[in-house]
This record gives sequence, structure tokens and C-alpha cells, in this order.
Amino acid sequence: MRSPKSISLTSSELGYLWTGYSINEMSKWYLTLFREQSQDEDIKDLYTYALKNTNEILIEREKLLSKEGYPMPIGFSETDIHVSSPILFSDRFLLYYLHVGSRLGLEFHSRSLASATRVDIRKYHTNCLNYTTQLNERVMDILLDKGFYWRTPTLPAPAYPEYIQKNDYLNGWHGDNRPINSMELANLYLNMDLLMIIEALCLGFAQTSDSDEIAELFLKGVKIVKKQYHALAELLEKDELPIPPGFSAEITNSKKRVLSDRIMVTHFAGLLGSLLSQYGFSLGAVMKHDLVATYSTLIVKGGAVSEKVTRLLIEKEWLEKVPGAIGHNN
Repeated sequence: MRSPKSISLTSSELGYLWTGYSINEMSKWYLTLFREQSQDEDIKDLYTYALKNTNEILIEREKLLSKEGYPMPIGFSETDIHVSSPILFSDRFLLYYLHVGSRLGLEFHSRSLASATRVDIRKYHTNCLNYTTQLNERVMDILLDKGFYWRTPTLPAPAYPEYIQKNDYLNGWHGDNRPINSMELANLYLNMDLLMIIEALCLGFAQTSDSDEIAELFLKGVKIVKKQYHALAELLEKDELPIPPGFSAEITNSKKRVLSDRIMVTHFAGLLGSLLSQYGFSLGAVMKHDLVATYSTLIVKGGAVSEKVTRLLIEKEWLEKVPGAIGHNN
């Protein structure tokens, strides 16, 4: 077997390494801030554990990219967070934030591993996946121990396995309209979890930004996210299924700056990207016309918001360029 040193990174390996570095580098500042703002010792210890793993992941990622001659993303610094500011979010929100974050991390690292070819890159992504799995386990244990975890509903077991016999299984508007199935339901609840996190973050960000332009962006984000949340909630109401509670009550009345506008808008952009990815995955598992229409609409509207946020990042010169192919025609 040839040494990894003699084999160049593929574009897929480079993309996930570089983008992962940017995500982890930003995450470490949120973890640092929220660890300081947490008042619960168990949750504070959990953030310390997450921060330690993130720093270790970053060190290894930097080594892999540096050996190949790629410059590190600029990222953020201590000036982008204000750890002495009053608490902005409750411990319940901070725990759920870490829960959703670890879940998104599992998805990202699994895709990274699936796209890797070189043996050292595969080993690295496997380690990242193991770190994130352990974090997710610890977060879930504390959510359950503290009674914070909101469980999705249980479904009755069918008497026997059965093939789909009629095309009306796909109906969503007319004729026989079946209830939502378990896979559709699982993805719907995951999407609502992320929407609730984005809504609370945008409310907190708007409340603490000194810029009217940036605050207005976040308030518009809140409106869009609420509409999307209610669109999914209506699907649950049709089948008399429970709707998960939100996090808007988990924000304090503090208006003092906690984070820089750049790191807040960048995080918002990243979460919108994750939301669109989840919608796309959910759409692929749908077998019901009304769900197909809902997700298709949410993707279009969410994509429009994501583009607007990206344009702002570019106008402010806050967005770093991902390494790409050479434009020979230029």
C-alpha cells in the first residue's frame, strides 16, 4: 500500500476537511461562551467535554490540511464572544442546543467518512464520528436524567407485515388519506427540532445585536422559521399527533452584546444550510403528496432566505472562500 504522503487529497476529502475545520473552529467559540453562561454544573461539564473534543479534532484537521499545503481558514477569535455578558439562554436551551449540534455533527462526519479514500483521512473521520457519538450519548443521558427530553409519540405495532396494495397510499389531499408513517414522522420531528433551535437563536441574536440591519435580518429569520414550523405542525394536527414545545421562553431579557455580528450571521447561514439538507433528505423518504408539496415549498422558501444571508456575508466580506477548481477560461 502506498504511503498517504504520496497520495494527494481528492476534492471530496479536501471539501469536507476544509469545511469541517470552519464549522469546528466556529463551534469552539460557541462552546466556550455557552460553557461560561451555563449555571448547571452537569451541563457545564458537558460543554467542557465537547470543547475538549472539538479542539482535538481541530488540531488533527489542521495537521492534515497543512501537510498538503492548504492555508487554514481565518475563522474567529476571542473578540467575537463576550463571556462576561449577562446570560442570554437558559440551561434547558443550552442542553438542547448541544443535542441538536451533536446530531448534526454525526450527519456531517458520516458523510465525510463516506467520501474519504485515503487511509489516514478515513481513520481521522472515524475518530471524529466516535467522538461525536460519545458526546451524543452523554447529552442524551443528561436530557433524560433532568427530565428535559421531549419524547416523540409511540405508535401501535401492526398485527402482521403487509405490502402496499393501492396507489391511494400516496394520496394527501383527496380520496382515502392515510395517516403519516413512522419514517415520515421521524424526519418531521427532527426538522421541527432544528427549526426551534434556529428560532430561539435568531430571537437572542436580534435582541443583542447593536446593528439595526443585522437585528432586522434575524427578526425576518424568526418569521420565516415560525411559518415553516407551523406548516409542519399542521401536518401533525391532521393526524392528532403532539406538537413539540419551542424555546422562545428560554431566552432572558438581556440586551447586552454576547457575540459579534459576523459570528452570529455565519452561524445562521450554516444552520439554514443544515435545515435545507434535512428537508432534502426528508423529501427522499416521503410517500405522501401533501408532504411532498410541503417540503418542496419549504426548500424553495428556505433557499431564498439562505441566499439572502449569504449575499449579506459576501457584501460584508465576512464569508471565506472554499478551495475550488481552477477556472481555466478566466
